[in-house]
Amino acid sequence: MKSSLLLLGVVGILMAAAPARGQYIYMDVNGDALCTGAELLTSSTTTVDVYLDTNHDANGTLKTCEANSSQPLDIFGYDILFTTGRDGPYGGVVYTGWSNAMSGFALLNPFTVAGEDAGVGYTAPLGTILPPGRYKLGTLQVAVTGHPTLSFRGESTNPSIPSPVTGFGSTCEATWYANTITLGTDFSDNCGTGGALDVQATTWGKIKLVYR
Repeated sequence: MKSSLLLLGVVGILMAAAPARGQYIYMDVNGDALCTGAELLTSSTTTVDVYLDTNHDANGTLKTCEANSSQPLDIFGYDILFTTGRDGPYGGVVYTGWSNAMSGFALLNPFTVAGEDAGVGYTAPLGTILPPGRYKLGTLQVAVTGHPTLSFRGESTNPSIPSPVTGFGSTCEATWYANTITLGTDFSDNCGTGGALDVQATTWGKIKLVYR
């Protein structure tokens, strides 16, 4: 990751791994470690878990590094940018904190709130690189009123937030940020929450997603 971030082919009769552009970052409200139409924010919601699958897309298809298939889609750090919206005319999300769930990772970019956006970043100890797979990055603490939604921003639009992107540090070469696989540039699969009025959200693909 940049100074401000830290920033298998098993073919045959089996399914072959497709090249990158398929990482998946998502939110879980109800504790089932998935993102579905059930991820609805209500006044009783106080926490939102965030997961990242570094080498599968939202459909579970195995992915390899697009730049160089010999480079693993491993992880040694992450940054996340959140943004909130509304399903109705009232309500919102107050960000109250972030709890890192990656063992041994240290704070890199402090949890910062700016208007309807927030960001945070953590990094592994020097020399520590975790293998490809699905990880629970951490938990966002929130206070909810009305019928808001939560989603990810790909890149920050507010210079007061130290985390510049939603992405993760990896041995795999990235497009714009060296070794930082970035949402909206290197991959697109992501899943946020719906609001309590969002009764038509029945699959992850029908939830309103935002990355900028």
